[in-house]
Amino acid sequence: MHIEVSGWSGLAVPLNTMALLIALGGAWLLLATRWRQQLARDAAFVAGTRPAVVAGTRLANRSVDRFFYTFGSASLGLAWLLSEFTRLL
Repeated sequence: MHIEVSGWSGLAVPLNTMALLIALGGAWLLLATRWRQQLARDAAFVAGTRPAVVAGTRLANRSVDRFFYTFGSASLGLAWLLSEFTRLL
């Protein structure tokens, strides 16, 4: 089975551009999430809050952080797949 894709060669540049923008957004989300975690940990340390309060806050933020990490990683994976697809064009 052979699929003719020679007519699609004009889509390579827009798809690569879209892959780059998706990758930048995903990488920024991963970095921003990590930075937010570090800021929260440092703020709790400086404030000298009780460990129970910090643990509760950490538990509340864990699901949000997991979502951001999953979404950022999925964005990088999608960008990689788009980039690989354009190599076939």
